[in-house]
This record gives sequence, C-alpha cells and structure tokens, in this order.
Amino acid sequence: MSPLSASASQLSFSSPVSRSSRSPSGNIRLPGLLGQSSVVASPVESVRSIASFFTKLRSPPRHSEFYLQDELSVFLVDGVLFRVHRFFLQRESDVFRIMFVCPPTQDGPEGLTDDKPIVLPEVTVAEFEALLKFLYDGGISPSPFSTADEWIRLLSIATRYAMERIRARALHELECLPPLDPIQKIALARKHDVLEWLLPSYVALCLRREPLNVLEAIELGLETMVLIAIGRETVRDPGTLRDFEDLRQPLGYEEFMTAIVANIFGDGELSGA
Repeated sequence: MSPLSASASQLSFSSPVSRSSRSPSGNIRLPGLLGQSSVVASPVESVRSIASFFTKLRSPPRHSEFYLQDELSVFLVDGVLFRVHRFFLQRESDVFRIMFVCPPTQDGPEGLTDDKPIVLPEVTVAEFEALLKFLYDGGISPSPFSTADEWIRLLSIATRYAMERIRARALHELECLPPLDPIQKIALARKHDVLEWLLPSYVALCLRREPLNVLEAIELGLETMVLIAIGRETVRDPGTLRDFEDLRQPLGYEEFMTAIVANIFGDGELSGA
C-alpha cells in the first residue's frame, strides 16, 4: 500500500464527520434560542418555538378605559403657580378638555413650564385649592369640606367651568349644612344660576318678623327690595289671612303664602332675569 493510500484510509477512519454522527430523524440544533444552551427540535417544533418567541415580544393590548395617558400641566391662578394632573380636570369639564386639545400658539404650547403656564382668569387661589382638594381627596373622604364657605368656593369654580357633577355635589352639601341666610342664598343663586333657591328665600324674607335693613336692601337691589316690601304687606294683610281661613286650603300656611309671593314676583324675577 502506498503512503498516499494509507493517509487517505486513515483520514476516512478518523474524520469527526461521519454518517453515524448525523441525526437520522433530521433534527436540528437551536443553540441559545429561548434561553436554552442547546435545544434539539424537529423542523415543525422549531417553527412553533420561533412563532411563540416573537409573539411574546409584541406589546399587550391597552385597556380601553384605564390606560391613562396623563400629563402634568402648570396653571397660573391669581399670581400663584399650580402643577397638577390633567386627567381629573378634563374628566369633569368639557372646558378643560377643549383647552388641552387646542393647537399651540406660535410661542409653543402652554402649561408645560413655569415660564408659560395656562392662565385661569377670574379664579381665586382659594377656589382652585377647593377644586383640587375635592378632586384629589374627594374619593377618600366622604366630605372633604366642613364649612359652607369651602363648598361655596367649589360651587363657584364648578359653575364657571361647567363641572356638573361637582356642582350638584356642592349644592347638595350646602342644603345639608345649617341653612344659609336668605340674603346670601339670593346672592349665590343669582351669581351661580341656582334658580331653585330664589323663591324659598323670597318667602323667608316676606314671612320673617324683622324687615329688611339698609345693607340687605342694598344687596338685593331696588326692584327686589320693593317686591319684598309688597310681599311682606300682602302676607300680613287681613284679607289674605281671611282667604286662607275661609277657603280652608288643603295647603299649609307656608305653602299658601309661597303661592302668594310667587304671584307677586312673577316669572321674570324667579328666573333670575
């Protein structure tokens, strides 16, 4: 045998690549895939593993209601800066919702920095504080405020920015607190469009023993002062009292007098006009 033939025979015998080293089933090795150092899988299993791997890489779906894309905005209220979440404000008010989607000015968007805040005109610091306290603490505390003044501040800003749910809550709480003075209720009713407060307050002033004083007359205005004076005379007139007794009204005394006062004031005054 020649040296060349011996070398060829030896190479064939000692070669690490032989038929016996190949997998008879056609399996392939996937080193490192899915965190394993060596995985032996069939072609079908390999495709499934790869598909599963890339499926896990895709982002999960976002919840339609509770995936919040919230931002903080800077507001300037009566010379004081506030930085709060937009979510609560735009949830309660279409006014704020429209404000946040308005296109930016030529100088850039407002509310991102202290240098260019969103200005809230005709809002006091106390009113904005009341609103934020209600929004942030209202869900934790059954009643975040303990005084009528705090609920009045909340009523004021809720009315200005059309926050109907918060406005209704403020009105409810004010009705549950110790009664407000009729003069104060009339002033609040006119300012915040609470028409249902007007007639009961007029009746209370007509039925009470004390007449209007000077400060109350100034607060009410000339026309309302005159109508109150007419109402006070009418409910005390002997003829009115005799009508109540003679007709034997099914209504109580206060309900009967309420109808008398309502007729004196008419629809215009009771509508806040």
